Amino acid sequence: MKRTLAHVLLLAFCMAILFVLNSYFEPHFDFNSFWGAGRALLQGRNPYDYAVIQDILAPKGTANFNYPLFIAVLVVPLGLFDLETAKNIWLTISEIAFILSVYLLIGRRPRSRDFLLATLACTAFVPTLIAFFDQQTSMFVLFLLSVVYYALKTERHGLAGAALALSLIKPQAVAILVLVTLFRLRREGLTTFAATFVSMLIIAFGLMPDWPAQWWMNASWITREAGRAVPTVWGLSWFLTSQYWLAVVLFLGLLTSLLLNRSFAFVLTTGLLLPVYMKPYDLVLLLIPALSRGSWKLLGSLVSASYLLLFYVALSGRGGDVFILLTAITFAYLVYQNRTLMVERSRRFGSWIRLRLRA
Repeated sequence: MKRTLAHVLLLAFCMAILFVLNSYFEPHFDFNSFWGAGRALLQGRNPYDYAVIQDILAPKGTANFNYPLFIAVLVVPLGLFDLETAKNIWLTISEIAFILSVYLLIGRRPRSRDFLLATLACTAFVPTLIAFFDQQTSMFVLFLLSVVYYALKTERHGLAGAALALSLIKPQAVAILVLVTLFRLRREGLTTFAATFVSMLIIAFGLMPDWPAQWWMNASWITREAGRAVPTVWGLSWFLTSQYWLAVVLFLGLLTSLLLNRSFAFVLTTGLLLPVYMKPYDLVLLLIPALSRGSWKLLGSLVSASYLLLFYVALSGRGGDVFILLTAITFAYLVYQNRTLMVERSRRFGSWIRLRLRA
């Protein structure tokens, strides 16, 4: 009993320290848009109207709010606090979610040394630092997908379904993974997924009935700028050809590869190569395949490569599209690691296609 109480007090003390330390960081304009959206919803105003957010935040600057409104489960509570307090809470919870993600991914009851080394390496990963600096939502998605991975591994499909639905707060990064993982869920998981997602939609439509149209109009600039400086096949295609035909070819090829490997890590990694719009901080999700596979070599390669790319960007003035190399490294590692299975499945598909052609 005394030992448990001591652990609780130590945990509370560490959280308080994090909260105090976070007060030394200025609210980033990405976070400002989340907080402004929460405050706008509480006031019955349109969070997708840039003028509304600017009015709420004046004189601080902010970016557009470009998220589906069911992210209200995160941003509405923020609006209850002043900007500084809300930022401290957001960062503190993000940091705790990050640490819990590492714990869930490296296995049950990891040794203290392994856990400490893994946490330090993951913290040093450039996308991790960018996500914390920009005060983005990526840490919450990392935690939710880590819960999905852990729940599937331990046959807790109800928990997996709920966490999978909540991860849709960042749909562009998880869309492919959600579609594939749904087929792995049992009835309990599908039920909790549906119940959680419907609850999120009820909240969203209850706050703002026309939010899909408002979101689309506000986010249409993303589709017009598809691929530019984006660390996916679309950004790569734009850089190499100033067109998107190469991205279409790669997109179809990568989708086909999912027929050969449907493991959680492989689907997640492939899904990070495909979105039309994404930012380098979303690549913090690559920690999931690195840690879940227990590969110190992959984790070390990703951390090292992230700094080489950072220096290259700083010297060359290139955009974040070059960070696609991090996803490519992970993809190549997973293909190599699962090469026997993928070759065998490709042979089966080849035989199946030949039989159909002969028929």
